[in-house]
Amino acid sequence: MSTLGTSPTALLSPGAVRSAVLPVVRQRVCALEPTLARICSYHLGFTDEHGDPSGAASGKLTRAGLMTAVAQGAGLAPEDVRTQAAALELLHNSTLIHDDIIDADDLRRGRPAAWKVFGAGLAILAGDALQALAVQMVVDDPGPGRAEISSAFTEALRLVLAGQSRELTVRLGPDAGIAQYERIVEEKTSALLQCALVTPALRAGKPEHVLTALRGAGRHLGLAFQISNDVEDIWGDPAVTGKPVRGDIGRRNPSFPVLAAFPVSERLRELWHADDAADAHLAEMAGLVEECGGRDEAERRSRGHLESALEHLGRAGLSPAATAELTALFDRIVNRTA
Repeated sequence: MSTLGTSPTALLSPGAVRSAVLPVVRQRVCALEPTLARICSYHLGFTDEHGDPSGAASGKLTRAGLMTAVAQGAGLAPEDVRTQAAALELLHNSTLIHDDIIDADDLRRGRPAAWKVFGAGLAILAGDALQALAVQMVVDDPGPGRAEISSAFTEALRLVLAGQSRELTVRLGPDAGIAQYERIVEEKTSALLQCALVTPALRAGKPEHVLTALRGAGRHLGLAFQISNDVEDIWGDPAVTGKPVRGDIGRRNPSFPVLAAFPVSERLRELWHADDAADAHLAEMAGLVEECGGRDEAERRSRGHLESALEHLGRAGLSPAATAELTALFDRIVNRTA
């Protein structure tokens, strides 16, 4: 395996992760069919809507950062999983393109979503192209554990698609339990985080108990993140989230705080079923959710899942430096800390 002079114990900064992964992402995307390459480059922040270079944000590369830290904690160099880290970021971004269309979200990272600029049809194809490209990258990579890593990626993609389908067909309402919500989150969100954490361990040939610990960490990290994200959707700052506030409530997409508050408030259930998306209507619903304890319960549950994620991480036997880095990264993911 290549080291290129990088010590496995010298953890990469977020800037170094971006420097290592983004050129691979850009190169692979630019090789797509020109129209699809233009749409994907726009979505990723490389270009503006005219195809000219742009300084827009390309995302936080969270999954690439997780994969790199685990790799170094498992005795690998960052270069050993650079292709897989880039592929996972492409896979993640494919889900963002599709989610924006499904949810009719106009904005992504503070500017018009790809489907608003290029149309839903072409944006769907662009998301599909990123999925195919991501799978091709891991299948074609000749390094150790290729078959197992390819299987992990295709399983993650299968779960994401299942979660997206379930979210549209299983209507989470006043009578739905938290269990259905958690299943959707585990498929849509946790699956890619588990893939990020497990891939380096597969490349390093780690035993099953390490894989199990990392899968558990990814599962709980996804739940902690999504529940925290649900809180942000209702009470967060659009300048931080890059999206308008209360989007989920406006679409009647029940997030964790809403589900937690449903059994307490008949008035909330009445407002939920009313065909009204006016600001005052949404503000009243948000107020009832908080008054009925939905926000407090969501924040408590998110903290609990984060603690569980860290417990599983501790069982993975990674180097102390990598474990400390991942602990901090888990916190940043869930709580958006600096």
